[in-house]
Amino acid sequence: MKRQSKDDRAFTRAILGAPVVPPGSVTRGVLRFRRGLGRVQRETVPGSLRVLDGLFGLFDNRVLGLLCELDIPDRLGAPRTVDELAAATGAPVDAMDRLLRFSAARGFVGVDRRGRYRANAVTEMLRRDQPGSWRGWVQLATSEWFWAAWRRADAPFASDPESGMIAAVGTDFFDFLEHGPPAAGAAFHAAMEAGATMQAVALSHGLDWEGIRRVCDVGGGTGAALRTLTRLRPELEPLLFDRPDVVAAAPTDLPAVGGDFFVSVPEGCDRYLLLAVVHDWDDAEAIRLLRCVRDALPAKGSAVVVENLLPDRPRDEFAVASDLLMLVLGPGRERTRAQFDALFAAAGLTLARHVVLPTGFSAFVLVRPN
Repeated sequence: MKRQSKDDRAFTRAILGAPVVPPGSVTRGVLRFRRGLGRVQRETVPGSLRVLDGLFGLFDNRVLGLLCELDIPDRLGAPRTVDELAAATGAPVDAMDRLLRFSAARGFVGVDRRGRYRANAVTEMLRRDQPGSWRGWVQLATSEWFWAAWRRADAPFASDPESGMIAAVGTDFFDFLEHGPPAAGAAFHAAMEAGATMQAVALSHGLDWEGIRRVCDVGGGTGAALRTLTRLRPELEPLLFDRPDVVAAAPTDLPAVGGDFFVSVPEGCDRYLLLAVVHDWDDAEAIRLLRCVRDALPAKGSAVVVENLLPDRPRDEFAVASDLLMLVLGPGRERTRAQFDALFAAAGLTLARHVVLPTGFSAFVLVRPN
């Protein structure tokens, strides 16, 4: 890869939130250290306070939603007082003061020595103009339909189990996004774009791209990963593949094909990307998808499955929380390394390499058996 321009280096830093792209081993070490601190905190806090912490965790969700609804992240280009932010939003000063006090205590906004509120790493990632903004995740996870599904988290435990999503809205997750309120689909795609952009930056640095020319993003949404990847590696030729209604919303200058990845995927590419796609499906459907990718692989081609590994033992990790989310939304799941190995074998794929990305996610490089 050619030396990155100053703009591309700034773009990479903005997406990953780090001055340099860390090796995956460093990211994993930082996450282990964070888990250790969390364990110490949990073990030294009385059980009664742990109960309250758990119950009041929903406050964080709603407060992040309010910050975005009031455009607080976009209003913190310079430090602002409570009075200034209340005036800018039309909110009562007392309400704004209490919201920002909680937000600062939780680390969602910064505060300077003069008591003015300022931007920090969280607010920067929620700005509308931030590359790879995570505002879409806030809009997704604070929506009424999302919380309706969580209120029916009992549904998967019934004698006739179904997902909380079906119990709440009467249809499965992807059908709801396709046929439900436009705002739901828009929030989902914005959230997926943020994650895809982050993973694409990590992939551009974490994988070997020598000899790779044509790259197909399977289930690539509106093309955020490919746009990012080809920005950082302009020698690549991108091809986006997703449902016809999804790729219709992609930029017109991005080559795209609509179809059903449970039936077939486009042939003739050197590398196929599946970024947080496999975890959306149960084992049977995931194997169907992976077999279609296997059938499209040329003799020297590869597929790259990017997922967050579920730990073998319970740990306070994002993958554990995400696995519960998949149970409620259905029909997917997070998987351990052993479960992924079994899945790949059942699909007729051989694991050539396992790479820990700078994001902490795993990239499984898969090939056809010899």
